[in-house]
Amino acid sequence: MKICISIVEKTLEEAVASSKRAAEKSPELIEVRFDHITPLPDDLTGFKEIQVPKIATLRSVSQGGHFSGSDREKAALFRKATKAGFGVLDIESDSPLLTHASRDFRGADTICSHHNLHLTPETAEIVEILVSNASKGNVTKAAFKVNSVHDIRSIVEAAMVFSSTENDFILLGMGALGEMTRIHAKRMKCAFTYASLEPGKEAAPGQIDFDTLRRLGDEPVITGITGFPLDHSISPQMHNSAFVQMGIPGRYLSLPARDEEMEDLLELATELNMRGFNVTIPHKENIIPLLDDLDEIASRTKAVNTVINRNGEFIGTNTDVFGVARTFESAGVQVKGRRVLVVGAGGAARACISHLSTNGARISLVNRTRLRADVLANDFQGVQVVDRGEAEKMPFDIVVNCTPLGMKGFPDELPISPQVFRPGQFVFDTIYNPGITRFLSEAQGRGATVQSGIEMLVHQAIKAFEAWTGKSPPYDVMAEAARSAMG
Repeated sequence: MKICISIVEKTLEEAVASSKRAAEKSPELIEVRFDHITPLPDDLTGFKEIQVPKIATLRSVSQGGHFSGSDREKAALFRKATKAGFGVLDIESDSPLLTHASRDFRGADTICSHHNLHLTPETAEIVEILVSNASKGNVTKAAFKVNSVHDIRSIVEAAMVFSSTENDFILLGMGALGEMTRIHAKRMKCAFTYASLEPGKEAAPGQIDFDTLRRLGDEPVITGITGFPLDHSISPQMHNSAFVQMGIPGRYLSLPARDEEMEDLLELATELNMRGFNVTIPHKENIIPLLDDLDEIASRTKAVNTVINRNGEFIGTNTDVFGVARTFESAGVQVKGRRVLVVGAGGAARACISHLSTNGARISLVNRTRLRADVLANDFQGVQVVDRGEAEKMPFDIVVNCTPLGMKGFPDELPISPQVFRPGQFVFDTIYNPGITRFLSEAQGRGATVQSGIEMLVHQAIKAFEAWTGKSPPYDVMAEAARSAMG
């Protein structure tokens, strides 16, 4: 994969110095964003000694840059850049400078670029933009703000379609969700992709630093997490720390998706050869009909938190069950014969009940929607559905919250009355962010021993990482990354 390092500095001296540092990394190209320098520099001779091919860019405010001057000023800067050894000029598709670029900036090629800072159009419109730009410059470039998984797929599809023209092009998504398009530039058959010199020096939202992109290489191990919303998730920090520590060229991405985008995600995973992804609220059950097969654990729980891509076939498993088991083990809590109240009837509840029922617990289940609780109870032996009023009067040894109430990004409410808590209980909240929820705080205040979902999170992550890579990451690496992400 060819990489261009973008230089964003506020002074000419800093830009030259950073360009020299960039050249030491041996990128294929260097781009200098002159729109970050005010006022525009007059003497560009300092760039002459930099032998790496260079791109001069003076991005207008309307296209996401900082330059608000005239076309005459742009032309003057580009002429100076050409004389200083810049072999490529990035000129916006609506600029009149493109009309006579070959005459006015003799010796330099042009990138005809288009930026949409708000949205990504559908595939056909993206292709039309690339075709139009191709007639105006040597290289056609388009960048779009990515707001959804569907947007990523539109960009990838457009790249595959346009690549058949054999024109040189660059196509990428801006924003955090656009990372995948930058990582897979070669797979999308782009001429090159852009990177920052280092973290914190990004020229555009979602740009990845050069060292990371170079480490990932042409065939990276790509995994991730889907659900909606994902603001609470610290899984990317855990998995990416493990990739780095183990020397695996991998990247774990956050891929928030609504119900109607799940098919897009699976198509995208096929096209870009993702190893798989984690699944969280609200898709742990509704993704099942879209998968090719389930393993024994997922079949038993009827909930999937991990998808594995095996040569284009998507297999669902449930590493949450392993995470639950390790949580009880590390707390020294035996569940056989114990009276357990499980609050909630979603995917997390299914994982917890799978472990509890297999190990002989006496389970009562309460849920806001009785019908959903009845469906879950029918899938496991020995689960009694009770209403909230009944639960408050019953003595329990263990209480488990499997709802998202209290999680970051969700309502900060108690999922059950604190009257169910008493001294000596073991109270487990499958939520890990925040570390101490109102649920746990109330239980602790009434004398219970409490446990957050962090142990469950780390152990299920280890199991998922193994499923995708065949290698087991150290517990300490993932746990420390989780703690760091939690502050």
